[in-house]
Amino acid sequence: LFGGCGARTRKTRGCACDEVGPPIARRPPRALRPNGAGLDMAAPADGGHAFITFGDRVLGWAAASGRQCHPQELDKKNRGQPNRISTTRFSLPTWLPKSLFVQFHRVANVYFLFVSIIVLLPFSPMMWQSTVIPFCGVLLWTALKDLYEDFRRRRDDDAENLRPAWRWDFVRKAFVKARWCDVLCGDMLLSLQDDALPADVLVLYAYGGQAYISTVNLDGETNFKERRAANVLTAITEILDLEMGLDGSVTRGTKGLTEILEQATKAATLLLRQGFSVRLAAPRAALTDMDGAVTLQTPTPEASAALRKLNLTMPCPLNYENFIPRGCVLRNIAYTICLVSYVGPDTKTRLNCAQTGAKMSNMQVYLNRGVQGLVCCLLIFNVYAALSAHIGGVENPENWPSSWPTPVVRFIVYWVILYQIVPISLYVVFEIIKLLLGLQINRDPQMVDPKTGVAALARTADLVEEMGQVNFVFSDKTGTLTENEMVFASCSIGGQDMGDFRVKRKDGSAADGTQPGDALAPGIERVRAIMANKDDPACQETFWFFLCMAVCHSVQVEQGDPPKFAGSSPDEVAFLDAAEAAGVQFRARKRLPGKSGWSLTVKGPETQGEKTFEILCEIAFTSDRKRMTVIGKMDEQVYCIVKGADNVMQPLCCKRYSEADNEALSSYSKLGLRTLVFATKTLNAGFFEQWLSRYSKADVSDEAIAALSAEVEHSLTLAGVSAIEDKLQQGVPQAICLIKQAGIRFWVLTGDKTETAVEIVRSCKLFTENMVLASLTNCASQEQAIELLEKAKQHLEGVKDGGLVLDGTFVGFVLMTERGAAMLYELAISSSSCVCCRLSPQQKRKLVELVRRFNVRGITLAIGDGANDVSMLQGAHVGIGIRGKEGNQAVQASDVAISQFRFLVPLLLCHGRRAYRRVAVFLCFMLYKHIVLSMGDVMWAHQCSRRFSGQNAYPEWMGSAFPALITGLPVIVALGYDQDLPDEIVQLYPEVYTEGINRLHFNPRVFVTWVLTALWHGSVAWLVPSLWVGNNSWTSHLGPEYAPVEFWRASCISFLMVITFINQRLWMYSYSPFALRTVLVMALSYFMLIACMLCLAFTPPGKAMQPHLATGVVDVIFSEWKYLKVIIVTPLFLLLDALALFCYATLRPSPLDIARGQWRRGLAKVESYDGRGSTAAAS
Repeated sequence: LFGGCGARTRKTRGCACDEVGPPIARRPPRALRPNGAGLDMAAPADGGHAFITFGDRVLGWAAASGRQCHPQELDKKNRGQPNRISTTRFSLPTWLPKSLFVQFHRVANVYFLFVSIIVLLPFSPMMWQSTVIPFCGVLLWTALKDLYEDFRRRRDDDAENLRPAWRWDFVRKAFVKARWCDVLCGDMLLSLQDDALPADVLVLYAYGGQAYISTVNLDGETNFKERRAANVLTAITEILDLEMGLDGSVTRGTKGLTEILEQATKAATLLLRQGFSVRLAAPRAALTDMDGAVTLQTPTPEASAALRKLNLTMPCPLNYENFIPRGCVLRNIAYTICLVSYVGPDTKTRLNCAQTGAKMSNMQVYLNRGVQGLVCCLLIFNVYAALSAHIGGVENPENWPSSWPTPVVRFIVYWVILYQIVPISLYVVFEIIKLLLGLQINRDPQMVDPKTGVAALARTADLVEEMGQVNFVFSDKTGTLTENEMVFASCSIGGQDMGDFRVKRKDGSAADGTQPGDALAPGIERVRAIMANKDDPACQETFWFFLCMAVCHSVQVEQGDPPKFAGSSPDEVAFLDAAEAAGVQFRARKRLPGKSGWSLTVKGPETQGEKTFEILCEIAFTSDRKRMTVIGKMDEQVYCIVKGADNVMQPLCCKRYSEADNEALSSYSKLGLRTLVFATKTLNAGFFEQWLSRYSKADVSDEAIAALSAEVEHSLTLAGVSAIEDKLQQGVPQAICLIKQAGIRFWVLTGDKTETAVEIVRSCKLFTENMVLASLTNCASQEQAIELLEKAKQHLEGVKDGGLVLDGTFVGFVLMTERGAAMLYELAISSSSCVCCRLSPQQKRKLVELVRRFNVRGITLAIGDGANDVSMLQGAHVGIGIRGKEGNQAVQASDVAISQFRFLVPLLLCHGRRAYRRVAVFLCFMLYKHIVLSMGDVMWAHQCSRRFSGQNAYPEWMGSAFPALITGLPVIVALGYDQDLPDEIVQLYPEVYTEGINRLHFNPRVFVTWVLTALWHGSVAWLVPSLWVGNNSWTSHLGPEYAPVEFWRASCISFLMVITFINQRLWMYSYSPFALRTVLVMALSYFMLIACMLCLAFTPPGKAMQPHLATGVVDVIFSEWKYLKVIIVTPLFLLLDALALFCYATLRPSPLDIARGQWRRGLAKVESYDGRGSTAAAS
């Protein structure tokens, strides 16, 4: 484990290289372990310096020469700065090659590269500049975008690398400032309060005995975590603490910098005199996978005496509680002294930088398929044109290669002519459209949290349109539908309900009675009265219950009046608040000197006095265990205290719950309260010492922990039942009603017990009074699961509004078989709502994957706020993270982050719905406009006297300006900002969302309609001007530059008609056709067209680029009535389109057409949903 290859066997979890050293047993997470677990460790060659080793690296501190490094290559990594972080992709010399290499992974760019190559052939019908220059422009634009993004990465890297740190200087014998990028392994650092750590460090000394860190930058969790020095080091630093008068209590650091530096220098000098050595495991990614051992080589006499007094032996084992990862921030403590253990790529932050697989929207898939289809059509037409020319005996021009077969040459020529059927700007404009849609989400004022002022954040814009097609919503409960602000509601002790512990403040909010001005609740008054009377039979039992609440937790207390509790779980803070109000007050948590345990001070009522509870072992709560255990000593007696879910605790108790206890659990659950059960037992001291020795050496596997835990977690005695209220967020019932009315199926996935979850979803209006429910719970086998499914199917048969209630046992069994999974999905789609209880995080994801597997076209959306929701968010098509009180992990894993559940309504019904319609119209329109342009070349190939001779129908430079300069901006503005209905009106008509669910705007019928329309418009735009102005004898065998001027006049008119048809088609599909921005951008399109014509006709560069337009073409078509009649009459064909769209909207109106019609006629509903759970009059 200490270096070598770093390989570990599954059984021992040690290093596979036996010669490196004996392995250290991996300790269970959060277990408090005994002292002096023995390790054989060779002493360093030089006993006068301390060294740190991992792998084949040795870093030391020598008294004469200062810091040493062996091998020297360790410090030479990354040009002598191994801790420098670099996330950039390019350097200046490699920028362009690497960017181009990445760009050509996109098939479309390979396609245009092929076109750019064949256009260079001597027989190409187009000038290479008209094709190659636009393509190079697109590549350069993307490369510059990559360079800008890389510049931003470099700026962020510099901000990280140049941050200051305090590092020990062996020459000055003091701490001096250094840059993060200059920190090396083996350096000793001083970290101040609110400072981030520049590397993974080992805690050598913590002011006050323990350090508290915020790991929100690493794992997203907002609670503070405790870190401490190794046992032998805390024993030594006790000497220094006594000199400085520290008592080990937790207080905020208020010391001045000068005083801190003086004290830290004393502590560092004391540490260096001990000559300690440290061995560490090879760097690994797991956050809790940090092991090692420390040995004092030259302890001072005072240190030796302290070690003998505490019976500490060496080497002393290390675990993750002794380390602080890079990026964590020091909190609630003046300073710590640390030893740099891992730097740069070996830190936990860098080892956990792996990116999850990118999600791709279904519209992106459809776009790729559409492009592939167009390329296939182009291929078919080119083969047709080549064979037709060959059969027709068309002769090749003189500049064509005689050695090449005629069909091959014709095939290449028509590929060059028609290559723009695939738009060169397609993907660029697509990215711009999505970027605009994402920015609109970020800037929406109706999704700004009124409490924090934080707006919604589209962390990726690639999936915006999928939010307009959602079929299933999977939602967490706690913190997502509820506030996750826990208030202790009630408790049952000895079968007696103690009453309500909540009081109502003037603002109507529930409180726990601990704040100034809060009145005493009935429950608090009752338990205080019981504990104040020694003669009351329930006095001791009541005190013991609240004492269990006050010691069975991992909460830190900050001294003050009143004291402030900070813990990883809101439940635990609520328990301590309730115990404080009842008179059992948690006052201090102190680290035991030279030990890994805690000393908890609890002040009881006058009848009980002050108690000291020494925690010797803690078995943490996990989603699988669903309970937490602490084992400690009080009054020379060892106690085991366990709290957990009632269904988990029942088998662990020595007898079944009494009828009164079951009644209390049932009544609390029906009120929507969360219940936890406390149970205890006493342990034999001898057995506990033997058990703790085995536990400290146990493997980290869940099986080993479960086996050892089972030895103490049995034959428990019930201490009491607690109930906690987690109230609903504002506007949740109204939001869920709107989501259901939009045709979306809604599932709640939670780990709570069934009764609690059902009551919560009833209060959310997910389950209504008239809904028929089918319950599939308490399953014991696969056969029973199938039987429950069949009964539920019969129960819900013919029911329009049905709901399902599932639990974790049923889900576990039913997903084991393909038949059960299929039956569950069929039952799910026949019901409108479902609540799944007692689920693990992986079971949540499996249910999402079940829907995705059986409904390939359906879109799933998952929403949650905690780390246990991450797998569910990543498994769904779209993941929505809520900024809650359980950290930022859900937000970090999400696609869109919001602050309140009710913001899901505007996110789906407004932004998602519009994004789907806009993107669908965009895809169809982009392909439509290029087919319209290409139809001129197709028609001219059949129309000219030398059919399929391979001549251009339009001026090629105008064709190059077509995709970006002329028609690029209108589609961005018209679709990017198109407004069909105001947001407040959309929420009155949630049924308009069904357009996305039913894929009304993009399906085979719609796509074929657009293609046929493009063929029609392209043919009309070419044939009317060409037949009106002249005949088909314009062409010359010498090439298009020798064609009569009438041909180019007709060609320019036809190109003008193409732009007119395209712009008017876009205008017809716009729901804001008379908006100023729409009118201006349409006018700008015509302005750019005319400007291009004038530049090509009358400027010297234009004449050189397009010489056949310089001979009376452009000026004539806009001045002579013969040509103006064509320009005026041809667009009249668009009246047929307008009539067809009007008839279709009248005869077969969509939900959006109906809503717009009622809104225009003033028939909107009287009340509207304002996003805050209330209603307002609609004007």
